[in-house]
Amino acid sequence: MIPRADIPVAIRATWPPKAVEHVGPFVLGDGAGGGNRVTAAQLRDPASDGGNVTPDDIAHVTERQTARGDEPLFMVFGWQDALDRTLAAEGYAIRDETVLLAAPSAELAQAPPPVSCFEIWPPLAVQEEIWTQGGIGRERRAIMLRAKGAKTSLFGRINDRPAGTAFIAIHDDIAMLHALEVTGPARRKGLARLMVRAGAAWARDHGARLFTVLVTRDNGAAQGLYASLGLKPVENYHYRVK
Repeated sequence: MIPRADIPVAIRATWPPKAVEHVGPFVLGDGAGGGNRVTAAQLRDPASDGGNVTPDDIAHVTERQTARGDEPLFMVFGWQDALDRTLAAEGYAIRDETVLLAAPSAELAQAPPPVSCFEIWPPLAVQEEIWTQGGIGRERRAIMLRAKGAKTSLFGRINDRPAGTAFIAIHDDIAMLHALEVTGPARRKGLARLMVRAGAAWARDHGARLFTVLVTRDNGAAQGLYASLGLKPVENYHYRVK
């Protein structure tokens, strides 16, 4: 459904670090406090399995991350078995196994009922508040501003009250949903489903063939929601941390 080499590229394009630098066979992100996804080191050749990576290469990345004040952290995709074995042998443990779920945008798309979900860019102050309450702070919201190309936010409402927000960006023909957050009182009332379908409609109308989302394996509620909407697992990644 998605060529393997396109997945890391789409993730970085739709949720970009502040800057990147090359350290041997790795790309190292400057996350500017935006979390693991924009900070972890990744292979420069996204299609590689990492068979060319040596312990010295890993040590050089670790030295650079430590010098910057970052945690030694690597992002390993499902096809990068050789890299994963090398990191494990060097004492790096698995963290946050994550699944990429996908569905054709046109199949998932559905226009929302009136005054229930709006496409807005830039986000409103009330959306910023919802993200903040959900733990998505200023550093992660800055990532949304850095994304290039087609992007938008979704603003969900229940009973004429602010209740949800999300961010979507497109790279080539892949749309990625990030930072979906629904307020506590509004959960389990169908708003997240409605927002996902509305987001897919926006993605379809802006040329995205696929609608995708990244979900950790231990987030059972989110996994169930997306599965019920027809999104299927197509690939995975995890972090390795010293």
